[in-house]
Amino acid sequence: MTSKFLIVYLLILTAFGSSELKAADWKSLISLNGSWHFTVGDDPVWADPSTDVRDWDLIQAPRAWEHYYEGYNGYGWYRKNFSLNWIPETGMVHLFLGYIDDADEVFVNGQKVGQSGHFFPNYETAYNQERNYLVPVSLLSKTKNVIAVRVYDEGRDGGIIRADKFGLYYDRDQAQMAFDLSGTWKFTTDDFGDMHNPQTSDEQWDEIYVPMKWESQGYADYDGRAWYRKRFSLPESLKGEELYLVLGKIDDYDVVFLNGYRIGQVEELDTYSRFQRSNAYSLYRIYKIPSNLLKSKNLLSVEVEDIFQDGGIYEGPIGIMKEQDVRAFREKIRWQEQNWGWNSFFRDLIRLFD
Repeated sequence: MTSKFLIVYLLILTAFGSSELKAADWKSLISLNGSWHFTVGDDPVWADPSTDVRDWDLIQAPRAWEHYYEGYNGYGWYRKNFSLNWIPETGMVHLFLGYIDDADEVFVNGQKVGQSGHFFPNYETAYNQERNYLVPVSLLSKTKNVIAVRVYDEGRDGGIIRADKFGLYYDRDQAQMAFDLSGTWKFTTDDFGDMHNPQTSDEQWDEIYVPMKWESQGYADYDGRAWYRKRFSLPESLKGEELYLVLGKIDDYDVVFLNGYRIGQVEELDTYSRFQRSNAYSLYRIYKIPSNLLKSKNLLSVEVEDIFQDGGIYEGPIGIMKEQDVRAFREKIRWQEQNWGWNSFFRDLIRLFD
């Protein structure tokens, strides 16, 4: 059996063996599996791309570092250089690092792009959270990129343990956005009153990445209400178009305001059922934007209520779509829901022979 036919066989097993929807249409930019430079200890200078790490050990990742450092608990750093053949022109790409035991900070070309768990003195583990960090494409170049991962392990297995996806990925659905709204948003869990009024200050709010669950961004185990804000200027080329706001998936319930006026909430979606309220987190949020509300400068405000477990605007795509693109996107979603694993199976099969 040739390798390609073996892969086809495995894809068939995957299509029939799983009822789980493929959440996003991922394009792999680079795999990070394999050898990484590694050292025990802790020094913030190791996040600097210019730091010489040639005398560090080489270990395989993902794999628990106990395979190389039996019984070691404490701090460790991973470093890896990589190049890219293709980079999107704008927006963000996703850095998947699997499961890291226990807490981590991640730097790309010296810039911090994410953290899960907490280090001492307020230690908190995140060993059971899959790492998915957003990386602005402006940070990347085709050559001479460096990723650095700081890890603290409190006990048992440590380091980058395992991963389903391990590398940089781009969400093809994000490319359908006429205007990209992914990236850094303002965020708070404190109700200051009149939260959707553009005149209400958000200068003291935190910054958070969207799309990404808030548990991975310093709000572990938080259940309740939170508020997101994004200010943006509408390009001249989109004025006069029929436009839709796409907010991916939100866990669990949301109400959305544009320039102080409510434009939608999950309960108003055609796909929402009050008899299956617990499934609200799995619905794509697509809201029509009233043309009279858009200005040159705009404020998007999203109130989210999380009931339990993960919370927030956790999955893309995120942005503004033109009417014709929304129709195609909705058809794709319907196809996914009706055919389960079939659509991703045939897509992967076709790409195998491209």
